[in-house]
Amino acid sequence: MNKELQIIKKFNLSPGDRVVTPKSLLDLVQHHALYLGCDQYGNHYMCENVFGVGVKLTRVNDFFNGVNKLTRLEKFSRTHAERKAVVQKALSRLGKPYSLIDYNCETFCNDVIYNKPTSRQSNIGLSIGIAALFLLILDSSN
Repeated sequence: MNKELQIIKKFNLSPGDRVVTPKSLLDLVQHHALYLGCDQYGNHYMCENVFGVGVKLTRVNDFFNGVNKLTRLEKFSRTHAERKAVVQKALSRLGKPYSLIDYNCETFCNDVIYNKPTSRQSNIGLSIGIAALFLLILDSSN
């Protein structure tokens, strides 16, 4: 059995499933991607939004290379037709530019799965940034 099939079986991946992996020290930042399934040649693909690249297809082997653990796996639990629609929607986003604030990897997955292009990580980061700026302004006025 090839490595891609071993990974698919290990995590019981189905098209539309979201895979979340740690991306930073102490797992503070998480990377989100969607498993799309395999093509007619048996190649398995993830769809992800990558800084400096945008939304792209990545072979499962390449995606999981160097990944030591999963933070979580969100199984897509809707109908087969909805699963196909999510895969098609992800493919329609190929090439869409990455934006840390407006369209990052989490935003991409939420957009494709839930039609809600939001990112909890970005919202938390912005809140922390605004709070830090506010504290800096208060401190400098003393």
